[in-house]
Amino acid sequence: GMELRKLSSIRENVLIVHTNAGKFLLKGFSSNKNLNSQKKLTRQLHANGFTKTYRFMEELEPFVYDDYVFAWIEFLSSYRKKFSFSTRASRQEGLLLLEDFHDKTREFYKDIPVKRFDQVAKWKERFDEFEGNVSTVKKFVSRDVIQTWLKWGKRSLKGLQRHEGDLYKEPLCVVHGDVAHHNFFYKDDGSLYLIDFDLISIAPPLIDYLQYSNRIMPVISSSSELWSYEQLEQYKNNQAFLYALLFPTDIFREWNRLIRENDFRNNNYLRSVWSLTVEEMPKRVKMYKEISELL
Repeated sequence: GMELRKLSSIRENVLIVHTNAGKFLLKGFSSNKNLNSQKKLTRQLHANGFTKTYRFMEELEPFVYDDYVFAWIEFLSSYRKKFSFSTRASRQEGLLLLEDFHDKTREFYKDIPVKRFDQVAKWKERFDEFEGNVSTVKKFVSRDVIQTWLKWGKRSLKGLQRHEGDLYKEPLCVVHGDVAHHNFFYKDDGSLYLIDFDLISIAPPLIDYLQYSNRIMPVISSSSELWSYEQLEQYKNNQAFLYALLFPTDIFREWNRLIRENDFRNNNYLRSVWSLTVEEMPKRVKMYKEISELL
């Protein structure tokens, strides 16, 4: 019943659809189960007072195309600036939004049909994949640098396994699971929204805060800044959280992705991963040593 006027592709399975009835986001999901869990989450969020995210257009039927289940989502007009972790104010703003998200989902997490999150298993798998990729990584990075990251990874996992219970002391909620900067979105009125729930799971808030800390560590000057945020300060004496901060998850993740996708022709991406691994190492190791003093 709508007149299609234009399609704009954002990525493979996400498009902006222009119609005579307005603009919509059209997103492809891997399965009906995945779609329905996200629909239920966003519906419950709005019902419980968390309005800083999109709504699914329930009146428009999903459809299957090219192995995706496509669903219609309200189009949110963006603000002139994009969210980043580059300033203290934005880092604080993101944490406040996450805190509100966790507080609201505590009320209904049992109703969302997703699995519980296993941090140790996920990072053990990431570590093993990186270790298996060392023969390729050493074509670009010296053996000493690789061994340094493997050493910190092993120490982190060993401590995490010993104190794993400390990861799960808090009441459960829905965790976002992918708190990268691009999943925080400034709407046209300047308010910050949380988007893209493909990796949601059931876990304590600590799991999101740990990932958030790992995301901002490359842009802060000292690990002491972590404890200046109310949302993170509570974990300063949590042994599992501290050991987890020693895991070079971003370095392992990016090399694994680069090798898995065989993306070595993308010089800018390769350069950024190399810089993270080599040029940023002294600063990161300094932070790891600061955190080690708390253990």
